[in-house]
Amino acid sequence: MSVYFEDKCIKYSAANKLPEAIQWKDTLISKGKEQFPRKKYKYRRIVALGDIHGDYNKLESILRHAKLIDKNNDWIGTDSILVQIGDLTDRGPNFKDVVELFIKIRKQAQKKGGIVYMLLGNHELYDMQAGYFMILKSDFDSFGGYLEREKAISMEGKYGELLRKEMNLTMVVDDNLFVHSFLNYRFAKRGLNELNKHVKDILSNVPSFDELLEDYYNQNKTHPIYTDPIFDMTNGPLWSREYIDIPEEEVCEELEKVLKIAKSKRMIIGHTVQEYGKIQTKCQDKLILIDLGLSTCLGNYFGYLEILNNKREIWARYQTKKN
Repeated sequence: MSVYFEDKCIKYSAANKLPEAIQWKDTLISKGKEQFPRKKYKYRRIVALGDIHGDYNKLESILRHAKLIDKNNDWIGTDSILVQIGDLTDRGPNFKDVVELFIKIRKQAQKKGGIVYMLLGNHELYDMQAGYFMILKSDFDSFGGYLEREKAISMEGKYGELLRKEMNLTMVVDDNLFVHSFLNYRFAKRGLNELNKHVKDILSNVPSFDELLEDYYNQNKTHPIYTDPIFDMTNGPLWSREYIDIPEEEVCEELEKVLKIAKSKRMIIGHTVQEYGKIQTKCQDKLILIDLGLSTCLGNYFGYLEILNNKREIWARYQTKKN
C-alpha cells in the first residue's frame, strides 16, 4: 500500500501547478475588543499551523516566513507561540525530519523564549494503531525499516514519549481552543484536562506492534486504542466533520456551548482540507479551518494563521509573489 502512495505522491507533486496560479493575499479575518477581551497577553502573537503530512520543506519554509526560525532552523520566535494542529505523519516522506525539527525548536523555545505546542491528529493515531496504509516506503527507509520506525514511536522509542504523553488532544491558548478536528459538547463537557489525560493513558499503554497488526488482520479490534469513543471516526475530536454535515446554525449552537465550557472566543481546527489552500471561517469567525493541503502530496499550498494579540487582529497569511 505504501508503494501506491509513493507513486501517487510523486505524480501528484509533478502535476499539480494550481498553487503557482492561485495567489492569495494576506487577509484580515477579524479585529477588535470583542475578539480579544482580555487586557494583557504574555506573548505578542500565536502562529497556528495546519496539517503537515510529512512535508519537511514546506514546514521549514512556513516557519521561516513566520519568522519563527532563522536560516539555520534555530528558534527566533521569542515573542511567539507556535501551535501545530496535528497530522505530522503519513502521505509525505519526511515524518522523521519533521518531528526532529519540532523537538529541536521546542527545546530552544524553552530556553530562548516563546512556546511550541503540538497536538495529536488522526494520522498520528493511525500510526499508533499499526494502521500503516498511508506511509511511504521512503518514510520507512528513513528509519531503517518498518520495525525500526515502530520502535521509534513506541513508549520506549525516541519519539514515543512525545507522541503518546506530551502531545495533547486539545488545549486552550489565550482565548483560542485548538483541536485537530471539531470538539463537540459531548466530549467538551468532560473537561479538557480529563480528555487529554484519558487519551495519554490509552496511548501509553498499548500492546506491541505485532499484536496490533494481528488485530488488524483478524479484525479483532478490542483494545481501547480502537474502541474508545474518544477515537470514534464519526464524531470524535480527531475525526469529526459534523461542522460540514449539519446546517451551520446547528454547528454554531454546538460551538457556542463548547466555547463557553473552554472559556474561549474561537475554535481553530485542521483535518479537513480547504479548497484551493484558503483559510475559511464559520459562525462569525468563531470557527477557523486551517488545513490548507500544505503537503506536496496533497495540495502543495502555503499558508498559516497568525493571531496578533498586541493589535487584536487575526490574519490568514499566505506566500505571494511579492514575498
